[in-house]
Amino acid sequence: MSARRLDLVELLLANGADIKSIPLADVLLAWEPQMMRFFLDHGADSLAGRPFAVAFGEKIRTALRPFVEYKRAHPELGVQLQEQLDCALRYFCSKGDLKWVSLLMWAGGDPRSRGPCLYEEYTEDPECYTSGLEEACRSENPDVLRRLKPDPSRDNFSELLHHAAFWPRKATLEYLLEIGANPNDKANGGSSALDAAMRDLSFVGFNPYRSKALKSKYEVSKTLDCVRGLLAHGAIWNPDEGYGLNSLRRSLVECEPAVTIELLRLFRQHNACPAERVHKLLGTPRMKEHLKPETNALLRLGIHLDTRANADASKQRRLA
Repeated sequence: MSARRLDLVELLLANGADIKSIPLADVLLAWEPQMMRFFLDHGADSLAGRPFAVAFGEKIRTALRPFVEYKRAHPELGVQLQEQLDCALRYFCSKGDLKWVSLLMWAGGDPRSRGPCLYEEYTEDPECYTSGLEEACRSENPDVLRRLKPDPSRDNFSELLHHAAFWPRKATLEYLLEIGANPNDKANGGSSALDAAMRDLSFVGFNPYRSKALKSKYEVSKTLDCVRGLLAHGAIWNPDEGYGLNSLRRSLVECEPAVTIELLRLFRQHNACPAERVHKLLGTPRMKEHLKPETNALLRLGIHLDTRANADASKQRRLA
């Protein structure tokens, strides 16, 4: 088989060789369509080890048509074969490979089915199942998501926006907003995508072996870009009481104070967060100590670290 000698394969099979002694994945990886069809026609195991998913993951283009033909000829295996196709599709969606996403869509791939992603062992857990659409939101190539043609009548745009914001993928996020995704999808009127984007601050640059140096604005620039995009489309920061506020505060003290200043500037520019919520965010002793080097920048934003001054400023704004 490795030598692509179909005549010898036929001879050995006629003399009692077991066709299943060679995994179908090995046959598919040989790139020879005639050999593939012969094994499939003579009872090779098309399911064990997801051979077609493996072949597609290795970009064996010549396996596409034999797969389509075999799937059409064996409707009783349709569900299992479709699962292999979709498993590979999710992989290429996550990698941003538009060519192979298009090829697998041609073969009948379903970007909305949920299941494991090729080469990602943790997705074998049903609780970690994902879809091609969700994986496309991880990709740095927004054209992949466009190719899948998300539909507001069929797809949960809030979830897709959440995924794009978390990774963070600004171009994909802006595409979703342009086609109708609602940035403020929470029951309290806030934006779960904005929560996800700011949650990413704690993951950016994570390295268990790095020093305790604070993260710079440059390191978190992709996250800030997503925050800007969401705020420009009217997103409101209204975190869940307790956890959401504390989570952002913990993330900000891991960053240089300039990151907090930039975030506060964006909140003010887009009127995305009331002053009382800002005061809660900054009101802990640790946060005040963290922001001392940026006292002048805070004053330019009308924010005083002194509690009494903050209260007087808030009262003046309400009176105004």
